[in-house]
Amino acid sequence: MFTFLPGLDLRLLCDVLRSVELGFRPNEARVQALGAGGITASYDDAVWETILATPEVYGFELETEGAGPGLGCSVLGTCGEVMVSGVPATERLVAALLDLPGLLGGASGDFTDARWQGETDPNHYRMWWDGPWEHLPRTVDEWGDEIIDVSGHPGRITEVPGMRLWPAQDVWFGPAAALVIDYEAIAGLPVGRVSDLGGGRFHVRLWEDGASLDEIRRVQQTVRDHLRYDAAVARDDEIRAALTAGQADDPMLVVQRGNFPHGGTERFLQYFSATKYPTTRSRAAWLNVKEFDDRNREVYNQDVDLTTAPHPDLSS
Repeated sequence: MFTFLPGLDLRLLCDVLRSVELGFRPNEARVQALGAGGITASYDDAVWETILATPEVYGFELETEGAGPGLGCSVLGTCGEVMVSGVPATERLVAALLDLPGLLGGASGDFTDARWQGETDPNHYRMWWDGPWEHLPRTVDEWGDEIIDVSGHPGRITEVPGMRLWPAQDVWFGPAAALVIDYEAIAGLPVGRVSDLGGGRFHVRLWEDGASLDEIRRVQQTVRDHLRYDAAVARDDEIRAALTAGQADDPMLVVQRGNFPHGGTERFLQYFSATKYPTTRSRAAWLNVKEFDDRNREVYNQDVDLTTAPHPDLSS
């Protein structure tokens, strides 16, 4: 996965992807557009123009049959993102992505391991984990429900605006990563093999094939500490503000916390088109307002027709 500063040009991204070997042959493309349902197109020479000609397009997924390899990209929100799944990204694809402007960072490794390192739901272990798991430490979430405490799992992915901080076997950083992590500390990482790619870009091979699990976990924890991955979580609002500075305030979803009229302590405002697909506030025909109480129980759910009434005052 690779992420970029907001404003990544979708046409430029399409030009890159059609010019390199992806490592798999897609069957179809699912085009994502604001206020519209999924648009499916066959993967052929015309697919790129189909994507770009779609009104309000913000991303697409290139898919194969079943659970085969895929590639997804999005240029909406706090970053642009490209993710390859089910197959290693080719060297030419990685090189082309690293040359795109606004690089924040990238990571490539064992996503299944990262997924379980970050899994907090005990029921998922009961259903799908083959080994022992009852010994894992527990904590409670904001609603008082018991979950797995993953704070001591160094291989997990930490989600922050603009980047998915994952100490995978291979990681890349661009100069824009300074908005999120301790960028100046990359060159002096005490683990792995750091390569200066020029232009403020770095590649770090954190461990070699055949490394023991204990060694991998030690390296991952060192990276988290040295580059201050966990500290970035506490700076979530600061990072988001930096990434979206100068952008119009035009959200698709707003989350508010407080004491609301119908007994809720958390309120969600989500915007939809006339055909009831998610869109941004400036394009919306409908607003859905939901409230949840402190036990995460829905206590209010109302649709507002913005074509016949002004936007309600929901600022507090």
